[in-house]
Amino acid sequence: MKINKVLALCLSPDQGGLELYFTKLVHHYRNMGYKMHAACGKRSYISKSIINNKVECIQKGFFKDIINLFVLRKYIIKNKLNILHVSWSKDIFMAVMLKLLTPGNIKIIFYRQMKIPHSKTIFYHKFFYRNIDLILVITDKLYEEAYKNLPIDKDKIKKLTYGISKPKSNIKLNRSDFMNINNIDPEIFSIGIFSRVEEQKGQHLVLDAMNMSSNQIQLCIIGHVMSRQYKEDLLINAKIYHLTNYLKFVNFVDSPMSYMPFFDLVILPTYEETFGLVAAEAMIMGVPVIGSDAGGVPEIISHGTNGLLFETKNASDLSKKIDMLYENKTLREQLSSNASEYAYKRYNYDKHFGRLEEIFDSL
Repeated sequence: MKINKVLALCLSPDQGGLELYFTKLVHHYRNMGYKMHAACGKRSYISKSIINNKVECIQKGFFKDIINLFVLRKYIIKNKLNILHVSWSKDIFMAVMLKLLTPGNIKIIFYRQMKIPHSKTIFYHKFFYRNIDLILVITDKLYEEAYKNLPIDKDKIKKLTYGISKPKSNIKLNRSDFMNINNIDPEIFSIGIFSRVEEQKGQHLVLDAMNMSSNQIQLCIIGHVMSRQYKEDLLINAKIYHLTNYLKFVNFVDSPMSYMPFFDLVILPTYEETFGLVAAEAMIMGVPVIGSDAGGVPEIISHGTNGLLFETKNASDLSKKIDMLYENKTLREQLSSNASEYAYKRYNYDKHFGRLEEIFDSL
């Protein structure tokens, strides 16, 4: 199978949804008995998560790109690889250079997971995108953006939505322990936000919405702090709103889906999420979800059927939607039931990777 000839490339130093997907990609095929290879940055989250059949690249230094190109080229030749699966847009340059400077007929697949807001038509973009053999996108909206803004033939763009699976029960904490350790009152209605802590993720909108509500609600934000100033701003606002005791921060956790059922509600308040993976994951875990009505989120949430949508950046509208679910347990249960069934069928984990395997074999 051609999967054995794939080098999955992601030199991102971050630890978020893209990196989590990358590790799932590699582990899924390896668990099936394939020998998918991985290229990652040294001491990165990906490097720590993937043990064997990997090549590590340096992330600092004036000559890092030249050194990494040499290292990756040598690894590809040694292992007779001919397909590059690219997850991070910043790795396109490296992938194309490898294609042009390495013996053999190398193919490049780019799995685009982020929005494409602007047209990429300068010579630089035309040169590199011309050497990409296939672009996979995760939503219909992103397909339209790719067709409109990227200098690539339409027949080289295909939609491949995410595959999501329930995590194995490998976390050591139960809900009671988690709440106790993080000083969260288990008797108070709890909202969970699973994302990096930065302004565009919109955590402040939830805090503003809580301030507008007359109900007693607490918020737990789980994820890496990308902007310390933004976190400080959240803490200041919480103090102004007299909500200091109702705002908690928890650092990034492995298997975040496992923690979602600890909350009464999961909110995705991002300004514009390309897909909205957190929403789909919460659905599968049977947790009610509210998301902003922008980007790819409306492709996941059907308002009033499997979740609720609020007007992007509108804290007042969000507050109304939170109160609606707070005050109506029957509605929460109905939305959760519908969402779980919908997400399980729509984002079938095995079908996703089965389709990707077919794509590899078609190259």
